[in-house]
Amino acid sequence: MAPVVNEILVSQAEVISTDPTTENLQPSLASRGDQAKVLRGLMEQRQPGIIEKDKSTRCRTLAVCSGKGGVGKSVISLNLALALAQSGASVCLMDVNLALGNIDLLSRLNGYWNLSHVVSGARSLKEIQLEGPLGVNVVTGASGLTDLADCSEAVRKDVLGQMQELEATHDYLILDNGTGIHRSIRQFVTTADDVLIVTTPEPTAIADAYATIKSLSTIQSLEIQTLVNQFTSEDQAENVFQQLKKTTELFLHTGLSQAGQIPHDLHVVQSVYDREPFVLSHPDCPASEAIYKLADHLIDLNKVKEPKHKQESYFPRLWKRLLGEAA
Repeated sequence: MAPVVNEILVSQAEVISTDPTTENLQPSLASRGDQAKVLRGLMEQRQPGIIEKDKSTRCRTLAVCSGKGGVGKSVISLNLALALAQSGASVCLMDVNLALGNIDLLSRLNGYWNLSHVVSGARSLKEIQLEGPLGVNVVTGASGLTDLADCSEAVRKDVLGQMQELEATHDYLILDNGTGIHRSIRQFVTTADDVLIVTTPEPTAIADAYATIKSLSTIQSLEIQTLVNQFTSEDQAENVFQQLKKTTELFLHTGLSQAGQIPHDLHVVQSVYDREPFVLSHPDCPASEAIYKLADHLIDLNKVKEPKHKQESYFPRLWKRLLGEAA
Protein backbone atom coordinates (compact mmCIF):
# COMPACT_ATOMS: atom_id res chain seq x y z
CA MET A 1 0.00 0.00 0.00
CA ALA A 2 2.75 2.44 0.91
CA PRO A 3 4.22 3.06 -2.58
CA VAL A 4 0.75 3.35 -4.07
CA VAL A 5 -0.33 5.87 -1.44
CA ASN A 6 2.78 7.99 -1.93
CA GLU A 7 2.33 8.05 -5.71
CA ILE A 8 -1.31 9.09 -5.33
CA LEU A 9 -0.51 11.93 -2.94
CA VAL A 10 2.37 13.22 -5.07
CA SER A 11 0.32 13.17 -8.26
CA GLN A 12 -2.63 14.90 -6.62
CA ALA A 13 -0.36 17.51 -5.05
CA GLU A 14 1.14 18.25 -8.48
CA VAL A 15 -2.32 18.66 -10.00
CA ILE A 16 -3.39 21.07 -7.27
CA SER A 17 -0.17 23.10 -7.40
CA THR A 18 -0.32 23.49 -11.20
CA ASP A 19 -4.06 24.08 -11.51
CA PRO A 20 -4.45 27.58 -13.04
CA THR A 21 -7.85 27.97 -11.34
CA THR A 22 -6.13 28.16 -7.95
CA GLU A 23 -3.67 30.91 -8.86
CA ASN A 24 -6.11 33.76 -8.25
CA LEU A 25 -6.99 32.38 -4.82
CA GLN A 26 -3.53 33.14 -3.46
CA PRO A 27 -2.71 36.79 -2.68
CA SER A 28 0.45 38.29 -4.15
CA LEU A 29 3.66 38.12 -2.14
CA ALA A 30 3.76 41.90 -1.90
CA SER A 31 0.21 42.20 -0.54
CA ARG A 32 0.82 39.38 1.93
CA GLY A 33 3.96 41.09 3.17
CA ASP A 34 2.24 44.46 3.61
CA GLN A 35 -0.70 42.86 5.40
CA ALA A 36 1.62 40.89 7.66
CA LYS A 37 3.43 44.06 8.75
CA VAL A 38 0.18 45.82 9.63
CA LEU A 39 -1.30 42.87 11.49
CA ARG A 40 1.94 42.14 13.30
CA GLY A 41 2.07 45.74 14.48
CA LEU A 42 -1.46 45.44 15.87
CA MET A 43 -0.53 42.20 17.63
CA GLU A 44 2.46 43.83 19.30
CA GLN A 45 0.23 46.65 20.58
CA ARG A 46 -2.40 44.31 22.01
CA GLN A 47 -0.08 42.22 24.18
CA PRO A 48 -2.87 39.84 25.31
CA GLY A 49 -2.47 37.66 28.37
CA ILE A 50 -2.35 33.88 28.35
CA ILE A 51 -5.64 32.10 28.83
CA GLU A 52 -5.91 29.70 31.74
CA LYS A 53 -8.36 26.88 31.14
CA ASP A 54 -10.36 24.72 33.49
CA LYS A 55 -7.96 21.93 34.50
CA SER A 56 -10.91 19.53 34.91
CA THR A 57 -11.39 19.54 31.13
CA ARG A 58 -7.76 19.03 30.14
CA CYS A 59 -7.26 18.26 26.49
CA ARG A 60 -5.25 15.06 25.95
CA THR A 61 -2.51 15.22 23.33
CA LEU A 62 -1.36 12.32 21.16
CA ALA A 63 1.72 12.57 18.92
CA VAL A 64 1.60 10.11 16.00
CA CYS A 65 5.07 9.37 14.57
CA SER A 66 6.84 6.96 12.26
CA GLY A 67 10.43 6.10 11.47
CA LYS A 68 9.95 6.30 7.70
CA GLY A 69 7.42 7.49 5.17
CA GLY A 70 4.78 5.34 3.52
CA VAL A 71 3.63 3.47 6.63
CA GLY A 72 0.21 5.15 6.74
CA LYS A 73 0.81 7.56 9.63
CA SER A 74 -1.29 10.43 8.25
CA VAL A 75 -4.09 8.12 7.16
CA ILE A 76 -4.22 6.62 10.65
CA SER A 77 -4.14 10.07 12.31
CA LEU A 78 -7.08 11.28 10.24
CA ASN A 79 -9.24 8.18 10.67
CA LEU A 80 -8.45 7.98 14.39
CA ALA A 81 -9.54 11.60 14.81
CA LEU A 82 -12.84 10.77 13.11
CA ALA A 83 -13.36 7.64 15.24
CA LEU A 84 -12.87 9.72 18.39
CA ALA A 85 -15.28 12.33 17.03
CA GLN A 86 -17.88 9.64 16.45
CA SER A 87 -17.64 8.81 20.17
CA GLY A 88 -18.76 12.35 20.95
CA ALA A 89 -15.32 13.86 21.60
CA SER A 90 -14.22 17.23 20.26
CA VAL A 91 -11.04 16.66 18.23
CA CYS A 92 -8.38 18.88 16.68
CA LEU A 93 -5.95 17.37 14.17
CA MET A 94 -2.70 19.25 13.63
CA ASP A 95 -0.28 18.58 10.79
CA VAL A 96 3.27 18.98 12.11
CA ASN A 97 5.05 17.69 9.01
CA LEU A 98 8.09 19.77 8.05
CA ALA A 99 7.44 19.06 4.39
CA LEU A 100 4.07 19.34 2.66
CA GLY A 101 1.36 17.77 4.83
CA ASN A 102 -1.33 15.45 3.53
CA ILE A 103 -4.15 15.79 6.05
CA ASP A 104 -6.12 18.41 4.12
CA LEU A 105 -5.60 16.52 0.87
CA LEU A 106 -6.77 13.23 2.36
CA SER A 107 -10.02 14.76 3.66
CA ARG A 108 -10.98 16.84 0.60
CA LEU A 109 -10.02 20.12 2.21
CA ASN A 110 -8.19 22.94 0.49
CA GLY A 111 -6.13 24.88 2.97
CA TYR A 112 -3.67 27.49 1.76
CA TRP A 113 -3.30 29.37 5.06
CA ASN A 114 -1.52 27.58 7.91
CA LEU A 115 0.10 28.24 11.29
CA SER A 116 3.12 29.91 9.76
CA HIS A 117 0.75 32.67 8.61
CA VAL A 118 -0.52 33.03 12.18
CA VAL A 119 3.05 33.47 13.41
CA SER A 120 3.76 36.03 10.66
CA GLY A 121 0.57 37.93 11.48
CA ALA A 122 -1.12 37.40 8.11
CA ARG A 123 -4.01 35.42 9.62
CA SER A 124 -5.50 34.57 13.00
CA LEU A 125 -5.75 30.98 14.22
CA LYS A 126 -9.51 30.95 13.77
CA GLU A 127 -9.12 32.03 10.16
CA ILE A 128 -6.81 29.17 9.20
CA GLN A 129 -8.79 26.34 10.84
CA LEU A 130 -10.42 23.93 8.43
CA GLU A 131 -13.63 22.14 9.37
CA GLY A 132 -13.16 18.51 8.46
CA PRO A 133 -15.64 15.64 8.46
CA LEU A 134 -17.70 15.15 11.64
CA GLY A 135 -16.62 18.58 12.87
CA VAL A 136 -12.95 17.65 13.34
CA ASN A 137 -10.87 20.84 13.23
CA VAL A 138 -7.79 20.59 11.01
CA VAL A 139 -4.80 22.90 11.44
CA THR A 140 -1.91 22.65 8.97
CA GLY A 141 1.64 23.95 9.14
CA ALA A 142 2.02 23.50 12.90
CA SER A 143 5.79 23.18 12.49
CA GLY A 144 5.71 26.94 11.86
CA LEU A 145 5.42 27.42 15.62
CA THR A 146 9.17 26.91 15.84
CA ASP A 147 9.55 30.35 14.24
CA LEU A 148 8.17 31.91 17.43
CA ALA A 149 11.65 31.83 18.92
CA ASP A 150 12.59 34.70 16.59
CA CYS A 151 9.52 36.80 17.45
CA SER A 152 9.00 39.45 20.10
CA GLU A 153 7.52 38.61 23.50
CA ALA A 154 4.25 40.32 22.57
CA VAL A 155 3.87 38.20 19.46
CA ARG A 156 4.68 35.05 21.40
CA LYS A 157 1.99 35.80 23.96
CA ASP A 158 -0.55 36.55 21.25
CA VAL A 159 0.04 33.31 19.33
CA LEU A 160 0.27 31.24 22.51
CA GLY A 161 -3.00 32.71 23.74
CA GLN A 162 -4.69 31.72 20.48
CA MET A 163 -3.27 28.19 20.74
CA GLN A 164 -4.56 27.84 24.29
CA GLU A 165 -8.01 28.95 23.19
CA LEU A 166 -7.93 26.20 20.57
CA GLU A 167 -6.82 23.60 23.10
CA ALA A 168 -9.44 24.65 25.65
CA THR A 169 -12.27 23.79 23.25
CA HIS A 170 -11.16 20.24 22.44
CA ASP A 171 -11.00 16.91 24.24
CA TYR A 172 -8.22 15.49 22.05
CA LEU A 173 -5.37 17.07 20.14
CA ILE A 174 -3.79 14.69 17.61
CA LEU A 175 -0.40 15.71 16.22
CA ASP A 176 0.47 14.15 12.87
CA ASN A 177 4.25 14.44 12.98
CA GLY A 178 6.79 14.05 10.23
CA THR A 179 8.87 10.92 9.74
CA GLY A 180 11.67 10.35 12.21
CA ILE A 181 12.32 12.79 15.02
CA HIS A 182 13.78 15.88 13.42
CA ARG A 183 15.19 18.37 15.91
CA SER A 184 12.69 21.04 14.78
CA ILE A 185 9.65 18.92 15.73
CA ARG A 186 11.11 16.77 18.50
CA GLN A 187 9.60 18.98 21.18
CA PHE A 188 6.11 18.52 19.71
CA VAL A 189 6.48 14.81 20.44
CA THR A 190 8.25 14.85 23.79
CA THR A 191 5.73 17.33 25.24
CA ALA A 192 2.67 15.24 24.31
CA ASP A 193 0.76 13.11 26.82
CA ASP A 194 0.97 10.00 24.63
CA VAL A 195 3.24 8.97 21.76
CA LEU A 196 2.21 6.48 19.08
CA ILE A 197 4.85 5.12 16.70
CA VAL A 198 3.48 3.52 13.55
CA THR A 199 5.36 0.82 11.67
CA THR A 200 4.67 -1.90 9.13
CA PRO A 201 6.10 -5.46 8.95
CA GLU A 202 8.72 -4.29 6.43
CA PRO A 203 12.25 -4.71 7.85
CA THR A 204 13.22 -1.13 6.95
CA ALA A 205 10.12 0.24 8.69
CA ILE A 206 10.85 -1.81 11.81
CA ALA A 207 14.48 -0.64 11.88
CA ASP A 208 13.47 3.01 11.48
CA ALA A 209 10.76 2.65 14.11
CA TYR A 210 13.37 1.34 16.56
CA ALA A 211 15.65 4.27 15.71
CA THR A 212 12.79 6.64 16.53
CA ILE A 213 12.10 4.82 19.81
CA LYS A 214 15.80 5.06 20.66
CA SER A 215 15.84 8.83 20.05
CA LEU A 216 12.91 9.24 22.46
CA SER A 217 14.00 6.73 25.10
CA THR A 218 16.03 9.29 27.03
CA ILE A 219 12.81 11.11 28.03
CA GLN A 220 11.98 9.22 31.23
CA SER A 221 8.39 10.45 31.61
CA LEU A 222 7.51 9.51 28.03
CA GLU A 223 5.45 6.35 27.54
CA ILE A 224 5.85 5.10 23.99
CA GLN A 225 3.22 2.94 22.32
CA THR A 226 3.47 1.19 18.98
CA LEU A 227 1.00 0.28 16.29
CA VAL A 228 1.67 -2.26 13.53
CA ASN A 229 -0.06 -1.24 10.29
CA GLN A 230 -0.74 -3.26 7.13
CA PHE A 231 -0.15 -6.68 8.68
CA THR A 232 -1.29 -9.78 6.80
CA SER A 233 -1.86 -11.97 9.86
CA GLU A 234 -2.22 -11.41 13.58
CA ASP A 235 0.82 -13.60 14.20
CA GLN A 236 2.85 -11.34 11.94
CA ALA A 237 1.72 -8.23 13.82
CA GLU A 238 2.49 -9.81 17.18
CA ASN A 239 5.94 -10.91 16.00
CA VAL A 240 6.76 -7.36 14.87
CA PHE A 241 5.72 -5.93 18.23
CA GLN A 242 7.63 -8.55 20.21
CA GLN A 243 10.73 -7.92 18.10
CA LEU A 244 10.57 -4.19 18.88
CA LYS A 245 9.73 -4.79 22.53
CA LYS A 246 12.58 -7.23 23.20
CA THR A 247 15.13 -5.07 21.37
CA THR A 248 13.98 -1.98 23.27
CA GLU A 249 14.19 -3.75 26.64
CA LEU A 250 17.57 -5.29 25.87
CA PHE A 251 19.42 -2.26 24.52
CA LEU A 252 17.46 0.74 25.80
CA HIS A 253 16.35 -0.70 29.15
CA THR A 254 12.87 0.73 28.80
CA GLY A 255 9.39 -0.65 28.27
CA LEU A 256 7.22 -0.57 25.18
CA SER A 257 3.46 -1.04 25.01
CA GLN A 258 1.17 -1.94 22.14
CA ALA A 259 -1.69 0.38 21.25
CA GLY A 260 -3.17 -1.76 18.50
CA GLN A 261 -2.71 -3.20 15.04
CA ILE A 262 -4.35 -2.56 11.67
CA PRO A 263 -4.60 -5.20 8.92
CA HIS A 264 -3.78 -4.71 5.27
CA ASP A 265 -7.07 -3.65 3.72
CA LEU A 266 -7.72 -2.62 0.11
CA HIS A 267 -10.48 -0.30 1.33
CA VAL A 268 -7.74 1.91 2.76
CA VAL A 269 -6.04 2.20 -0.63
CA GLN A 270 -9.37 3.04 -2.27
CA SER A 271 -10.14 5.66 0.37
CA VAL A 272 -6.88 7.47 -0.46
CA TYR A 273 -7.78 7.48 -4.15
CA ASP A 274 -11.23 8.83 -3.31
CA ARG A 275 -9.90 11.28 -0.70
CA GLU A 276 -12.53 10.05 1.71
CA PRO A 277 -11.54 8.55 5.11
CA PHE A 278 -12.26 4.83 5.22
CA VAL A 279 -14.05 4.96 8.58
CA LEU A 280 -16.70 7.00 6.75
CA SER A 281 -16.71 5.28 3.35
CA HIS A 282 -16.33 1.72 4.69
CA PRO A 283 -17.16 1.75 8.42
CA ASP A 284 -17.43 -2.04 8.60
CA CYS A 285 -14.17 -2.96 6.87
CA PRO A 286 -11.38 -4.64 8.89
CA ALA A 287 -9.26 -1.47 8.99
CA SER A 288 -12.17 0.58 10.35
CA GLU A 289 -12.85 -1.98 13.05
CA ALA A 290 -9.18 -1.79 14.07
CA ILE A 291 -9.30 2.03 14.17
CA TYR A 292 -12.37 1.90 16.42
CA LYS A 293 -10.51 -0.44 18.78
CA LEU A 294 -7.60 2.01 18.83
CA ALA A 295 -9.98 4.87 19.65
CA ASP A 296 -11.56 2.81 22.45
CA HIS A 297 -8.06 2.11 23.79
CA LEU A 298 -7.28 5.83 23.97
CA ILE A 299 -10.65 6.64 25.55
CA ASP A 300 -10.13 3.95 28.19
CA LEU A 301 -6.60 5.21 28.78
CA ASN A 302 -7.95 8.70 29.30
CA LYS A 303 -10.38 7.39 31.93
CA VAL A 304 -7.93 5.37 34.00
CA LYS A 305 -4.72 7.32 33.52
CA GLU A 306 -4.25 11.02 34.20
CA PRO A 307 -2.22 13.03 31.68
CA LYS A 308 1.41 13.25 32.73
CA HIS A 309 1.23 17.07 32.72
CA LYS A 310 -2.06 17.57 34.53
CA GLN A 311 -1.19 21.01 35.94
CA GLU A 312 -0.30 22.71 32.65
CA SER A 313 -1.85 22.61 29.19
CA TYR A 314 0.07 21.50 26.12
CA PHE A 315 1.04 24.72 24.37
CA PRO A 316 2.57 26.56 27.35
CA ARG A 317 4.84 23.62 28.13
CA LEU A 318 5.60 23.20 24.40
CA TRP A 319 6.65 26.83 24.23
CA LYS A 320 8.97 26.38 27.22
CA ARG A 321 10.67 23.51 25.43
CA LEU A 322 10.90 25.39 22.13
CA LEU A 323 12.40 28.38 23.91
CA GLY A 324 14.88 26.14 25.71
CA GLU A 325 15.83 24.49 22.41
CA ALA A 326 16.41 27.89 20.81
CA ALA A 327 18.60 28.96 23.71
